[in-house]
Amino acid sequence: MLCKSVRIMGLLLFCGAMLAQTGCACGTAMGSCATAKAPRAMCDRPAGEVSAELPPNAKAGECYAKVFVPPTYRTVTEQVLIRDAYEKLEIIPAQYEWVEDRILVKDASKKLATVPAEFAAREDTIQTSAGYTGWEINKNVPCENPKEQPARDVFCLVDHPPVQTTVKSQRQVKAASVQEETIPAEYQTIRRQKLVSAATTRKVSVPAEYDTIEKTVKVCDGRMAWQRVNCEKTKTSEISLNR
Repeated sequence: MLCKSVRIMGLLLFCGAMLAQTGCACGTAMGSCATAKAPRAMCDRPAGEVSAELPPNAKAGECYAKVFVPPTYRTVTEQVLIRDAYEKLEIIPAQYEWVEDRILVKDASKKLATVPAEFAAREDTIQTSAGYTGWEINKNVPCENPKEQPARDVFCLVDHPPVQTTVKSQRQVKAASVQEETIPAEYQTIRRQKLVSAATTRKVSVPAEYDTIEKTVKVCDGRMAWQRVNCEKTKTSEISLNR
């Protein structure tokens, strides 16, 4: 048992020396030694931790063990780029307004129109028979016959006036004619959309997008260090290690 304890202590001392010279962390088996990276930052070492090749300023009765101090980490926040800034084209639509227009439906034209003759009513007195004077037998005329001379027929010389008749007729006042008439043009009012401004495009800058994430970063690498331990009994064969 004594030899075994001596071998263990010798192995621990050998690893500590190799760590101090080459920066290696040693495993439980011999030969499993890997080169350790240099610490990323200055690490706060707890009281009682010693990193020398051998525990310095050790006093009689004190015990030290070579222990592995694990790496320390901390959580940091960081902004990461999600999408780069870019430019895009934005379409500005055309603008219209409602207007009313008076449009020609039919052109003006001319045509010939007949103007009929105009007549007026008139009355004319015309002579249908001329006047004359003639003898007529008058049997009923109370004539006194010559004395003691019987008369058979009485002839009277009668004056006949002319005979007139009123005739109604129409007299032309204005002769028929042809005149030119103008037919006016025809219009119609319609409602339509009028272009005010044509459609255009413009460039719009879209800023980059970021997101805040949390990540764990290593503050201090793991290392091997001497640390004082409490031993219940001073034996070289049994050592109780308390971190």
